[in-house]
Amino acid sequence: MQTIDYALRAQKESDHVFLESLYVATRAAGLSGSGWDTATIDTFLRQQFQLQSRHYAQQFPDGEFWLIERHAEPIGRFCLYWGNTTVQLIDIALLPGHRGAGVGTALLRNLLARADARGLAVELHVEAHNPAQRLYQRLGFSIRDSKGVYLQMRRPARYGNLPAETLALNTQMPDTGQMQPES
Repeated sequence: MQTIDYALRAQKESDHVFLESLYVATRAAGLSGSGWDTATIDTFLRQQFQLQSRHYAQQFPDGEFWLIERHAEPIGRFCLYWGNTTVQLIDIALLPGHRGAGVGTALLRNLLARADARGLAVELHVEAHNPAQRLYQRLGFSIRDSKGVYLQMRRPARYGNLPAETLALNTQMPDTGQMQPES
């Protein structure tokens, strides 16, 4: 079985340019049919990134904001907020060339195991047309509510049958790891 080497590290101010380009790369295709030219789409998405960044900072001042790296190169972001009863998956995004390789699935499975070990449900919001919705449903998430273009999804905590090493995990994501892609 193939392993996927990755590293998670805390986001830094110097990651701003990458994070902005990640935002644009993950959303540009969705606006291609808008009738806007490429420059207008790019400007609009960069403005939306600024608004999202401010929103995350205001709404989740104690959130965990991780950069996902492979071979020391940034490939995505993984943002979480650990509440008393729920973990909010604020954002997970991978550059288009790194999707489908099992990175997101492995990160989510690790998150779910850690949340289960603490008795916490996991919630997220996803755009209704986002194909990642199928992954979330495969991992046990169900739709709780529809809020405009977004669906609120939740996966309740699952108890029992947790491996001993999972129970020892703390709330901090590992700095590095090897992940097994979904078979």
